[in-house]
Amino acid sequence: MEHIKVAIIGAGWSGLTLAKTYTQVHPDIDLVVLEAADSVGGVWASHRFYPGLRTNSILGSYENPDFPMTVEKYGVKPGEHIPGTVVHRYMTEFAKKFDVWPRIRFGTKVEEIQQGSDKQWILTLTTFQSADGKETTQTKKITADKLVIATGVTGNPNMPNIPGADEFDAPLFHAKDFLEKKELLHTAKKVVVYGGSKSAWDAVYAYATSGTQVEWVIRESGGGPCWMSPILVTPLKRCLEYLVLTRLLSLFNPTFLGNNDGYDFWRRLLHGTAIGRWFVNKFWGTLEGDVVQLNGFDSDPEIKKLKPWFPAFWSGPSLSILNYPTDFFQYVKNGTVKVHYAAITHLTRHTVHLSTREALEVDALHCSTGWKHEPPIKVSPPSLTTRLGLPTDIDASRSEFTQRADAEILDKFPSLKDQPKVKAKRYAVDGESRKSPYRLYRYMVAPATVDSRNFAVAGAILSLGSVTNAQIQALWITAYLDGSLDLPKCSDEIEYSTELSTRFGHWRYPADYGDRHATLVFDTVPYFDELLRDLGLRFQRKGSWWRELLSDYRPADYRGIVDEWIELRRTTSRKEK
Repeated sequence: MEHIKVAIIGAGWSGLTLAKTYTQVHPDIDLVVLEAADSVGGVWASHRFYPGLRTNSILGSYENPDFPMTVEKYGVKPGEHIPGTVVHRYMTEFAKKFDVWPRIRFGTKVEEIQQGSDKQWILTLTTFQSADGKETTQTKKITADKLVIATGVTGNPNMPNIPGADEFDAPLFHAKDFLEKKELLHTAKKVVVYGGSKSAWDAVYAYATSGTQVEWVIRESGGGPCWMSPILVTPLKRCLEYLVLTRLLSLFNPTFLGNNDGYDFWRRLLHGTAIGRWFVNKFWGTLEGDVVQLNGFDSDPEIKKLKPWFPAFWSGPSLSILNYPTDFFQYVKNGTVKVHYAAITHLTRHTVHLSTREALEVDALHCSTGWKHEPPIKVSPPSLTTRLGLPTDIDASRSEFTQRADAEILDKFPSLKDQPKVKAKRYAVDGESRKSPYRLYRYMVAPATVDSRNFAVAGAILSLGSVTNAQIQALWITAYLDGSLDLPKCSDEIEYSTELSTRFGHWRYPADYGDRHATLVFDTVPYFDELLRDLGLRFQRKGSWWRELLSDYRPADYRGIVDEWIELRRTTSRKEK
């Protein structure tokens, strides 16, 4: 049986960045990246491009800190959102630049993970090969000393189980397969798009701009349409993406991340006093009101159907940006897009039946119905899933620290007591059973196995600084796995910290996926601070107090942190000698 030192599952941002970082620190390490697809990219893999796919981020904000995306090389102008094809090309060249490419095993799906009596990981793999137009599969096992799951939280599609699907006799598919069905943009006269997420908005726009009539169905039992913001918001006309990565504005967000960063007094003032909470409410009200006004949600009865059902304060990274080249809402106004609030009850031939008793005769059903709350890998035995901090069938019992964590959260942030009455957005369309959340220290390692230093999860997080997050997490995981990262010596401290962050997601982002996995918006910079301080690196990197407060953090601000860490280790080693 083949044996390797470090196995990384997934060649998306988290997997590629971890491979790049681990091999920077340990150039001779026996490391492989196992990728089921035939290309890198994860959500940006070549088979997942749907027409018009672009980043929410603009040039300079969506790149690895050590590999700038230049105008000259990639053809994206300042202020432009980056096309998906460019992101895929960039990620491919990134993997080759940092010598990750030769370590990737494409067409290799990890079906199951187990742990042997010697604590080594046993991975069951299915490999896919094509020859003479035929695809063959082979199953084998390998072992690894250290294992990292880097499949993210958007790798396991949730396809609704709709009665009558076998009789539909028309394309019925998940959003991840939009590329395979792109001919519908030229052949379909009418389609149903099911869901209210950003990928649903993208699909609606793609069909509408191609002249296809869109029946947009959003579940009444779900969370409604996600918040979609113009690029520039607030009376100051600041770029939303930059706004959320500004330290001053992060202070208006209740969070436990970044404590002892020098700004604790201001957080206590803003969230622990009545006058402070008044200012916080004014800030969020201004932000939300600006988006409502700019989008014209209250100016047209049809557009008003796309007004979110819950305040922006309670929304997480499902908050998205109108990154379309033309006005999205014109197609709602002119009737090309018709919005329905209903559930799909069943299907008959070419017909989608709604709970409103409408019957929509269409050429396709496009499901933007999100992702299952679990990695696409079987863990055996099931008890190991819990030990690894991964989602599992929910247990009625709760951690001994749960009550204490809830009390601390609501004591420090009284505004979180007034929870919105949101509907069950975070549960699947097809009635998927509720799963426990990821329970991971620093959102990466399980408290039950923290001393083993042989397992981690990368990218079980949604944030608006995702590529930078991948780099900082990669360095933290590298230091954790090789034993050079100092952790709290008290296991209760790690357990409580984990429970505190898990429960905080539940209270802070009830209208998003806060009770499933790490969900960060204005918490992003404080989270980066937390990880860099764990590593002993500078977290305030702007050079002056006023720039630290008012200037936003971008990937370039974290350039060279891996080299800084390597030099810090050398210096520490010399001092110890």
